[in-house]
Amino acid sequence: MGMQLRSELESILLVVDTPATVAALAAATEHSEDDVATQLRAMSNDFSGRGSGIDLREVDGGWRFYTRRENSRVVERFITGGSHTKLTKAAMETLAVVAYRQPVTRSQISAIRGVNVDGVMRTLSLRGLVRECGTEQGAILYETTELFRQHLGIDSLDRLPNLAPLLPEVDQIEQI
Repeated sequence: MGMQLRSELESILLVVDTPATVAALAAATEHSEDDVATQLRAMSNDFSGRGSGIDLREVDGGWRFYTRRENSRVVERFITGGSHTKLTKAAMETLAVVAYRQPVTRSQISAIRGVNVDGVMRTLSLRGLVRECGTEQGAILYETTELFRQHLGIDSLDRLPNLAPLLPEVDQIEQI
C-alpha cells in the first residue's frame, strides 16, 4: 500500500495548482486521512533528507510540491531566460496595497496611491502576483496569489510585516 499510495500522491501533487488538502487526497486515493497524512510527512522528510530540489510542503491547510528555496535563483534564471525585469516602484507600491488591504478594488487602490493603477494591475496580474477574487457593488476585487507568497518566502499573509496600520482602511477610502 505504501509505495502505491506514494505514487498516487506524487502524481496528484504534480498537477495541482493550489495546495491539496489531506481530505481531498484521501478521497481521491481511497485511503484514510491518517494514512495520507503519514505518507505526506514521510515523503516531505524523504525529499528533504536526500537533498532533493523538490520540496513537499504543507501551506494554507494543503500540500503541494515546490522548488527548494535554495534553488530559486537558478530556477528563476531558467524560467525567465535571464530577461527577468524587476517590478517598478509603482508596481511594488500597488502590490503592497493589495497585500495589506485585500480584497480591494482598483478604485480603492488608486485612491490610496493617488494615481490610476490600471496598467500596473494588468502587469501584476500577468505576472501572476494578483488575481480577481470576486466583485463588490459591480467592481472587481483583487487579492495576492500563492506565487506572491512564494516570492516573499512566506506561507501565510499573517507573516507580512506590520505595515497595515500605516495604510487607510478600505471603508475610509471609498469616501475620498
